[in-house]
Amino acid sequence: MKTLKIGLFGCGTVGSGVYAILTEQRERIAGETGVDIEIARVCVRDPLKQRAVVLPPEIVTTDAAAIFDDPEIDVVIEVIGGERDALGIISRALVQGRNVVTANKDVIAKYLPQLRRLEELHGGHLVYGASVCGSVPILKIIDETLLTDRVGALRGVVNGSTNFILTRLADGWTWDEALSLAEANGFLEADPSADLSGADAARKLSILAFHAFGVHVLPEDIDTTGIEAITAEDLERATAARCTIKLVAEAILDDGEVRLSVAPRAVPLDSSLASVRDEVNIVEIDCDGIGTQRFTGKGAGSYPTANAVVSDLLDILARRRYRRWAAVIAANEPGGVECV
Repeated sequence: MKTLKIGLFGCGTVGSGVYAILTEQRERIAGETGVDIEIARVCVRDPLKQRAVVLPPEIVTTDAAAIFDDPEIDVVIEVIGGERDALGIISRALVQGRNVVTANKDVIAKYLPQLRRLEELHGGHLVYGASVCGSVPILKIIDETLLTDRVGALRGVVNGSTNFILTRLADGWTWDEALSLAEANGFLEADPSADLSGADAARKLSILAFHAFGVHVLPEDIDTTGIEAITAEDLERATAARCTIKLVAEAILDDGEVRLSVAPRAVPLDSSLASVRDEVNIVEIDCDGIGTQRFTGKGAGSYPTANAVVSDLLDILARRRYRRWAAVIAANEPGGVECV
């Protein structure tokens, strides 16, 4: 049986989940795929930190070179979060021609065309489905849809943390109560402002738009409003109008232009966007041929994201690749349609 050796960067909330799944399900995955997946090295900042999993001391390192200089490591998984260090890890692995799995929406949203270009130049394989909507394999769904159809618009609740908070506020909780529970459940980013400001949703929308329309719009160029200013009075007015407030990310193709926005909106209680509670995400895709498709699943927390990372790893085994927007990748800049 073939052995696939993994170098794992990061063993926090998501990394611990990835380690747990790959070790606990190792025999089952091997039986299904014919490949024995071994976590050969785990690179962390603090080897003495308490974690949700117990790591064998012999595989733990604080030196990235222990992974990059090991020719037997086939796949690099990056789940450290942040931008600068994660970008360095992903880029270095791709330049080495390695396969890379990441859940890092900060890096992917900002540098996606450049990273796809490195993938193309050096022969590695970059997979990042876990960066958007947790357990919902929405990027694969969009790519497969585009084989036979055309996306006209997409919208959704793509940040599980803010959806959890808004759900609790609508149920009568205070802001402090909702935030405390979201933090206790591991739903908030290390910097909660990324969730509350809408920046996290904008990053995910940037990635979705790249796959749906072939444009690369930097998250900071997306019209974005967060939920920080939502008040009890706003929620009461929404309830009186038989609505609820959701942080909605939307991309619309209109006469050759793609319009992107993230903002809290009052949505009717009988709408699909209103139906998702707590950390659950939903994405609606409007297609020319098959109409509107809807996909839901948990989008925050250790297990949903870790499960998505493992699913991405299995896509590498299956040699699945994302659709190439050739004009965008080659030029390292937006192309295909105009973005506003």
